[in-house]
Amino acid sequence: MKILRVESTLAALVLGGAVLAGCSSNTGAAQDMVVPVKISQAQQGIIGQGNIYTGTVTPSETVNIVPKVGGKVVELPVDIGSEVQKGQVLFKLDDKDMRNNVAKARAAAAAAAAGVSSAQASHESSLVQANSGVVQSKSGVIQSQSAINQAQGAINQATTAVEQATHGVSSAANTVKQTRQALADAQKNVTRTQSLFDAGASTQAQLEQAKTAVVNAQAAYENAQNAQANAQDQLVAAQKALTTARNSYDTAKNSYSNANSGYSNAQNQLKVSQNTAVIESSQQSLKQAQLNVSIAQDALDDTVITSPINGIVGTKNAEVGEMVSAQAPALVIANLSTVNTLIYVPAEQINNVKVGDKVQVRVAASNIVTAGTVKSVSPLDASGKGYPVKISVANPDMKLKSGMLADISFVAANAQEGIVVPTAAVQKDQGKEYVYVVNGDHAKRKEVKTVQTTGSQTLVASGLSNDENVIVNNLALLSDNSPITISQ
Repeated sequence: MKILRVESTLAALVLGGAVLAGCSSNTGAAQDMVVPVKISQAQQGIIGQGNIYTGTVTPSETVNIVPKVGGKVVELPVDIGSEVQKGQVLFKLDDKDMRNNVAKARAAAAAAAAGVSSAQASHESSLVQANSGVVQSKSGVIQSQSAINQAQGAINQATTAVEQATHGVSSAANTVKQTRQALADAQKNVTRTQSLFDAGASTQAQLEQAKTAVVNAQAAYENAQNAQANAQDQLVAAQKALTTARNSYDTAKNSYSNANSGYSNAQNQLKVSQNTAVIESSQQSLKQAQLNVSIAQDALDDTVITSPINGIVGTKNAEVGEMVSAQAPALVIANLSTVNTLIYVPAEQINNVKVGDKVQVRVAASNIVTAGTVKSVSPLDASGKGYPVKISVANPDMKLKSGMLADISFVAANAQEGIVVPTAAVQKDQGKEYVYVVNGDHAKRKEVKTVQTTGSQTLVASGLSNDENVIVNNLALLSDNSPITISQ
C-alpha cells in the first residue's frame, strides 16, 4: 500500500508537472493568438435610472424646399446626403423671363420718375404765372380805383362848371333884359326929345345927348346878347364835360368791376396752381412703379433657392432640366445637428418630469450612449398612450439618424457625469478595476476607477477618455498588448 501511495504521489507529481508545463505552453500560445473581439465606444455621459422609454429619432428641423415660382431647373449642385449651410444655394431656375420683367419694371419706374419731375416743373411754372397774374390783376384793381377817383373829380369839376355856367346864363339873361329896357327907354327919350326939339322946347345938345344914349344903350344891349350867347355856349360845354366825366366814371367803375373779377380769378388760379394733386398722383405712380420693380426683383431673386437652415439633403425630387412647381417640394432639408425623440410618460410619472431635465439616451443601432434634455412636456394625454415628452439630443458627429430607435431613461438631478461603458467591459483583479481598449491591432490594459454600476452600464470616473473603444468580450483570452481583430 505504501508503494502504491508513493507511486500515486509520483504519478501526481508527474501529472502536475505535465499540467504546469502544458499551462506554460498555452500562455505563450495565447500571447501569440489573435483574439476576435467586439468593442463599444466609451462616451461622456450620465447613467439613467428607473423606467426606460423608447422613442424614434427625428430631425430637430425638417424643411420642405418649395420654390415660390415654378420653372425649369438649370442648376442643382446638391444631392441626397449633401450637407448644406443656411443661405447656401440649393438650385436655380431659368430666370430669362424674370430678368426681362425687371428691365421692364425699371423702365416704367424711370418714366414715372420723369413724370414726377415734369409735374413738379409744371407746378412751379404755373405757380409763378399765377402769382404774376395776381400781382398784375391787383395792379389793375388799383389803377381802376384811381380812374374812378379821377372820374369822380372830373364830375365834381364839371358839375361846378355847369352850375357856374347856368348862373352865367341867368346873369346874362338879366343883363340882356336890362339893356333891352334901357335901349327902349333911350329910344323913347330920343323920340320925346326930338318932338321937343322940333317944338323948340329942347336944345340941339339935349337931342344929341339923347341920340348918344340910344347908341350906347344899343351897344350895351348887343354886348349883353353876346354875353348871353357866350354863357349859353359855356353851359353847353360844361354840360358836355359833365356827361363826359360821368361816362368816364361809369367806364372806370366797369373797369374796376372787371379788375376785381380778374383779381378774384387770379387768386382762384393761384389756389389751383398751389394744388399738388398732380404731383402727388405722379408720385403715387412712381411708388407703384418702384413697387413693381421690387416685386419683379423678388420674383427674379426667387429663381435662386437657398437653404433656410443648416442641415442635410434628405429628399430630392428634381433634376436639372426638369420643371418644378410652387405646389410640391423639390428638396427636403433636415437638421440633424440636434435631434429629437418623442416618448410617452404615464400619468403616475409625468408630474416628475419638467423641461430641462437630463436624460440618458441609448441608441443601439449606432452603439451610442449620450445625454439629452427634456425640450417640452405636453399636458394632454395622447389617446391613452401617455403624455408626450420631447427630448432634445446633440448630434455633432451625425451618428444619430432619423428613424433610429432610442432608449430614454431619466437621471437624478444630482447625477454624476463621467465616461459610460458597458459593465461587461470592466474587469477586477486584486482589488483593482481595469478595461481593455483598442490600441491599433492590439489590446491595451488600462486601470480605471468606477463610481456607479446600473445593470448593463458602468460610470467610469477616471482612467478612460471619451470616444475610446473598449473591448466587451473574450476578456479572459486577453492580456496587455494581445493582438486582436475586431468583429461585428
